[in-house]
Amino acid sequence: MIRNVIFDFGAVLFEWNPHHIVNSFTTSQPEREILLRDVLQHSDWLSLDRGTMLIAEVIPKFSARTQIPSQRIEDFITHIQLSLTKIRQTEILFNQLTQQPYSLYYLTNMCSAFFDTLYEKHHFISFFDGGLVSGKELVMKPEQEIFMRLCERYQLTPQESLFIDDNSENIQIASALGFNTIQFNQTQTCFQQIEKQLLPH
Repeated sequence: MIRNVIFDFGAVLFEWNPHHIVNSFTTSQPEREILLRDVLQHSDWLSLDRGTMLIAEVIPKFSARTQIPSQRIEDFITHIQLSLTKIRQTEILFNQLTQQPYSLYYLTNMCSAFFDTLYEKHHFISFFDGGLVSGKELVMKPEQEIFMRLCERYQLTPQESLFIDDNSENIQIASALGFNTIQFNQTQTCFQQIEKQLLPH
């Protein structure tokens, strides 16, 4: 019996496509490659998500490493935040679930500044019953700790919870901990699978 539904944010509720993000920021192929490799795929970005570094700290580090001026890096980070647009179909699904007797939670790897921006911008986030943001917790998926913390904080039983995430590693860990899981992608089949499990027929 599913009582709780837990959503990831990036690539589930909000668009998150690193290649698209860099391609829409610059037409320069060398700059695209640098931003992808040395910013979005760099361990400093993970530190940002984990909350062990702040945006103000990573900008000069990214700038020094890439030789891209810090103002340009700052513009890129603003661009990233603007790229986090809602995935309309997931929002519709979420709104349908608010009419059902489920408790709704989020579990996302994201720096707290990004989360706060999204929270201010998107009214629907306030309809969640709660959730954890890695940048505020200093732990992140796929570490077991963040899943256990979610359960402890909101008294959730994994067997009564459905976890929806696009990342296979996160899904594997959640499954191993006893959660029901759906690995998300933006296909009709995936939405139908979720609806079949959660919405009355």
